Amino acid sequence: MDKQQNIAILGLGLMGASLALGLKKRGFSGRIIGYARREETRVQALENGVVDEVFADPSEAVREADIVVICVPIWTIAKLAAQIVPALKPGSVVTDVGSTKSELLKTMQPLFKHSAAHFVGSHPIAGSEKTGIEAGDPDLYQGRLTVVCPSEGAPEISKIWQAVGSEVIEMSPEAHDAMLASTSHLPHMVAGALARSVADGDPAKKADFCGTGFKDTTRVASGSADMWVDIIDTNRAALEAELDRFHEELQGLIKILRGGNGDDIRRWLEEASAARNQILKLNRFLKR
Repeated sequence: MDKQQNIAILGLGLMGASLALGLKKRGFSGRIIGYARREETRVQALENGVVDEVFADPSEAVREADIVVICVPIWTIAKLAAQIVPALKPGSVVTDVGSTKSELLKTMQPLFKHSAAHFVGSHPIAGSEKTGIEAGDPDLYQGRLTVVCPSEGAPEISKIWQAVGSEVIEMSPEAHDAMLASTSHLPHMVAGALARSVADGDPAKKADFCGTGFKDTTRVASGSADMWVDIIDTNRAALEAELDRFHEELQGLIKILRGGNGDDIRRWLEEASAARNQILKLNRFLKR
């Protein structure tokens, strides 16, 4: 990545602010231009040095940009792209941070069909239940994995994620969505279901009895509903398949409990522990 390029970041919440801060921390000397819908966010972005310039109009933000990164919920990505395409500089590359790729790319293809700019789908597998510009973390992408969908402009987009510390792999949109339905989207739905189940009845009576087990296993349920409703909406089939598989797992557990055999319960718990430990041992990106 050319450190003298102009980079426009549309959306200055957790993901967008973290990208801007990460680039600045690692010596990026080009201009970082932001777009934010709320005036409060624009003011904060300038005061805190998150961006060098900020606009209320996304088209104005991208006019001189060599790279554009759209950091908003998935369907809002498509809406913003439709707005900015006429203003994009020829040869510029646009990417996103969305957690699903197939449906978004189908929407993007006709938008960029007659444009001299290129769209490349990407997904940095990093985040937090925290939201807003104040949650920006310059090290959010450090030591994480980012998926980039193969297409023209992909090498340039890979460089921007590498510049903030990510390892990049290329993957087809379909393979990405199937994988993330299992490893990310299913855990989020299960955390939400668990939080709802525990709170059912009289949460005021239960609250003080919820320890770190409840806190840790439901953490991601506090994430942005605006972001997650789009993720679910654009990956329904794959997520439904994963939920069916998880339902079978729960049914098997219920059968074990009804059987009343302590050895079977112990075996189930030991297998669960071994599965978790194996995944964490093999994972190269969850060491911090």
